Amino acid sequence: MLKRSARFQPSLQSRILECKKGEDDEVPMSLSDLNDKRLFIPTPRSETTCATPQPTDELDWLAQIPEEGQTYDDYLRSLTTRTRMKPLANAEGIDILLLPIIRAEEGSEWPEHGPSLQKLVDYTRIFFDRPVHLLSAAKLDVSRIGEASSKKKRKIVSNKPGAFANASKRKFTLTLPSDEDDNVQLSVNIAGRAEILGDRMQLQVESLLDELSSFRYSRHNKNEKDFCIMGITLEDLYDGPSDLFCAGMAFGGDKVAVFSFARYHPLVKMHPEKWWHYGYGKKSDGYSYYEDDDQDPAGLSDVPPVITSQQREMECEFLRRSCKLLTHELGHLYALDHCIHNKCLMMGTGHLVEDFRAPTHLCGVCLRKLCWRTGFDVVVRYKLLASVFENMGLSKESKWAKKQYEKCNHDNL
Repeated sequence: MLKRSARFQPSLQSRILECKKGEDDEVPMSLSDLNDKRLFIPTPRSETTCATPQPTDELDWLAQIPEEGQTYDDYLRSLTTRTRMKPLANAEGIDILLLPIIRAEEGSEWPEHGPSLQKLVDYTRIFFDRPVHLLSAAKLDVSRIGEASSKKKRKIVSNKPGAFANASKRKFTLTLPSDEDDNVQLSVNIAGRAEILGDRMQLQVESLLDELSSFRYSRHNKNEKDFCIMGITLEDLYDGPSDLFCAGMAFGGDKVAVFSFARYHPLVKMHPEKWWHYGYGKKSDGYSYYEDDDQDPAGLSDVPPVITSQQREMECEFLRRSCKLLTHELGHLYALDHCIHNKCLMMGTGHLVEDFRAPTHLCGVCLRKLCWRTGFDVVVRYKLLASVFENMGLSKESKWAKKQYEKCNHDNL
């Protein structure tokens, strides 16, 4: 936790009242940073000073969704004048809960080929200046409920994206962790789809979020400190039937989100249109799609390989991608919309090339929004970020955070 805000953690209600105060009213210490614009101006060569890139391809984010953006004043209005939100969405809880979702046959252990959960917890704690807790894992059971009746029937199924959405012959059952007091586990059915002629499968993201919302509401009376529940998984997700995959989604009002690291493995290679057509190579080149002149490359593994400590560069890249995905989705739960002001963590992305290009950091506009919402000390946060980046082996990000810390310290002299 950051030092200044540890002494004073203003609630959302106090921030709403603060917006309604006159200029002569006293400002709490942890909110005083908001008026010091120097703290939200990055160093001159920082990537977050650059304008949001304009689309160059029809699949780019802004080519698909011409978003209006959200200014700092828009953000304050959205949190101080909303009247249609569910009461629980304005709860004063501050704890971030991470819920691993794993296969039942894997026991209770997070898969070895996934990013380090402890490092993700440590990073999230510093990024948002909030307590972060790792819940016991939710367990996914996948069972077959039948096979295609004939070869003729199989031939009718198209190879177009989403063709297997209604042809799934699997049942997906999620068992959520029990409450510490009653020790009763809840099992729910999740929608999904499966490849008929293979073992590839995906979970439908909104179906999963619906159950996570119910799970969060069921915890509320006994766990008033909860702010949100974030499902994290290595299972593949999708939203609509034509989706290649879906990295993650948030229900902002219910304060739940879920995201998948499945397509963020540094060695993954995938077909640009067929969701079930992917594998894992032996070397990482930073590009996750098949080459245009080879849409069925040989030599790919069906099983994601474990990245060892000797493969330091790939291990760091997997962490970098995972941290960005986690904090981006969490940003939405703190009511941060997609950013169109500068290069920023909160930019939207239309594909993985855009996703991997996005910065790890917030631009000045979004940083100020989050500072208003959580009350952290901007300078101390930069110092702690530099340390946690260094511990994860993310030297580029660590150097960036150190430069911001030194600049802010110099400006305050």
